[in-house]
Amino acid sequence: MADKPPPPPTKPKPKPATAAQPAPAPATTRTTPPLKKPPPLAPPTQARPLKPPPAHQYRQQQQQPANRKRQYGRHRGGGGCSGRRVCCLATGFVLLALCLALAAACLAYLYYHPRPPSFHLQPLAATRFRVGNSSAVSAMDVTAAVRVVSWNPNDRVSFEYGDGEGRVALADADGDVALGWAPVAGFRHAPRSVATVAFVAAAKGVVVDEAVAARVRDRYRRRQLAFKVVVDTHVGARAGAMRTGMVPVRLLCDGGAMAPRGGVSGSVVGPMSKCQVYLFRVRW
Repeated sequence: MADKPPPPPTKPKPKPATAAQPAPAPATTRTTPPLKKPPPLAPPTQARPLKPPPAHQYRQQQQQPANRKRQYGRHRGGGGCSGRRVCCLATGFVLLALCLALAAACLAYLYYHPRPPSFHLQPLAATRFRVGNSSAVSAMDVTAAVRVVSWNPNDRVSFEYGDGEGRVALADADGDVALGWAPVAGFRHAPRSVATVAFVAAAKGVVVDEAVAARVRDRYRRRQLAFKVVVDTHVGARAGAMRTGMVPVRLLCDGGAMAPRGGVSGSVVGPMSKCQVYLFRVRW
């Protein structure tokens, strides 16, 4: 078979004319850092089923927390409970002792029925009385004997007085004039008896103005001088086997009169002024 002749060369087809395309814009460089790739995730693990514990172990595990709470509460509140118990017992004993003491005091008061003693001031005797004469001021020398009479109306109660101090003052409209002080000895006042408190107060060189000196001289001539007596001491009561402690007491006697001329305090009967008794600064 004869060879076929080669095909003739084909001419390329002309490309259609296209419009001119603009030149591409220059690429801009980005400054943003590249993002990091996240780490690969671990493959999920498959949960293995738990084997339930035996029944007795399960009950023990359920009971252990309750036992711990009970033991913790008992350990925590044990000390406080015992302390509160001791405080309650001590308070109860104190209240019981106070109630018993109060009941005993009430019974003793009903049985003995104590009454306070009474005090009266007898007229004072001025054994020495001198007032100087001066145009401006005057000096006064006074010695006064004081006697206080006490009566104890109780049948079973006696009183014990400690050592004290007595002061005498001359009453005046412009103010009291102190005439001195003297110690007072203690004594025991038996039931249904009379006791006396006596002391002598002396003052020398007491300076007063002329108006006071003139009034004092005039009242002395007429025997109308008024005195004030104050006695500070301690007193205690005793009834049978019971005895109280010593407490401060003040005896205040106002309006003390002057004994007649030539008389001595305590030997001349005259008007007596009643004294007030202050126990713990409270009128008795």
